[in-house]
Amino acid sequence: MCLGLLRRMQRDGFTIGYMKPVSVSVTHTPESAFDADAAFVRETLGLHEPLEQIAPILVTPGVIESILRGQPATFTRALRDAYLQVSRDKDVMVLEGTNTWAEGALVSLTADQVTDLLHAPGLLISRYVSTLSVDTILSVQRYVGDRLLGVMINQVEQPQHEFVESRVAPFLEARGIPVFGILPRDPTLSGISVDELVEHLGGQFIGQREWSQKTVETLMIGAMGAEASLSFFRRRANKAVVTGGDRSDLQLAALETSTNALILTGNIRPTYQVIDKAEEREVPIILVPDDTLTTVDRAERLFGRVRLHAGPKLDRFVNMMETHFNFDRLYEAMGLKS
Repeated sequence: MCLGLLRRMQRDGFTIGYMKPVSVSVTHTPESAFDADAAFVRETLGLHEPLEQIAPILVTPGVIESILRGQPATFTRALRDAYLQVSRDKDVMVLEGTNTWAEGALVSLTADQVTDLLHAPGLLISRYVSTLSVDTILSVQRYVGDRLLGVMINQVEQPQHEFVESRVAPFLEARGIPVFGILPRDPTLSGISVDELVEHLGGQFIGQREWSQKTVETLMIGAMGAEASLSFFRRRANKAVVTGGDRSDLQLAALETSTNALILTGNIRPTYQVIDKAEEREVPIILVPDDTLTTVDRAERLFGRVRLHAGPKLDRFVNMMETHFNFDRLYEAMGLKS
C-alpha cells in the first residue's frame, strides 16, 4: 500500500519521503540488522536517506531481552530525530504502520503512539472478511477520532464486492469515515512462488529451475482415498498439494488437475511414474523431511502475506490502486494539490 501511494505521488510531482518507524521483522546478517521491506522500498523508489533513518527502531531479540530484564529503553527521541531528517524538504511523508495496533507496545511505539508523537493522520487498511470487519473500523474511529483520515477496504472477495460497495461503504461514510478505495482480493498477489516455498520449507527441489518461478495461490492436503481425490483436487487452481511421499496415487491425481507444486513429506522420493508425469505437466516437486501436518503448518505461514519483492507483483498492485483507489480525494483530505 505504501509503495502504491508513493509511486503515484512521485508521478504527480510530489517530493516524497518514506519511513517504517517500528520494525518487528528484522533481518540479521553477520554485519548488521535491518528491515528488508524498508530496504526494498528505499531501493525501488530511489530514496537517498540512510536505511537507519528510514527504519530507525528495530525490535530485535536483544532489545526485547533488555526490556524484559527491566532495563529502560526509550526510542521516542530517536524516532523523532530520524523523522525530522527524512521529512526535510518533502511535500509528503508516508509512514508504514505495524501489522496490528498492539505491535510496538513493548517499546511504547504502537500505531496510535506514533501518530501522536509525529502528529501524523492515519489511513486505515482494513482487510474485509465479513461484516465483523465493520466493528474493527468503527472501533478504530472511536479510538483515533479526528486523526483517522479514512479507510481503504482491502482483499474483498468477488462475491462480497457488491455488498461492500453498496452497503458497507455508504454505512461508513454516513458515520464520518471516508472510504478511499475498495480493493478486490487478487490470488496472484497473495500467492507465493515455488522458490519461496523451497526456501521456507528447506526441501529438495526436483524439476527444471524455471518452474520455481510458478505462483502457488492455495494449499491443499492430500490425505483421502484415491477415489475421491480427483474431484477434490479440481476445486482449486494453481495450488500446491502436500501429501505423503508414499502416496503415488494421490500425487498422480493431483497432477491431473491445476497443480503448480507437489510437496512430498517424509523424504520419500516419488516413483518414476510420478516424476515422468510431473515432467510432462512442468510441475516441480519438493521433498521435505517433516510429516504432512508439520509441513502444512509451516507452509501456511507464508500464505496471505503479500510479498512484493518482484516487479510483476508490484506493477499489478499499482495498477489495481489506479483503478480502485481515489487519490484525488486523499490528496484533498491531506491538503495536497496535485
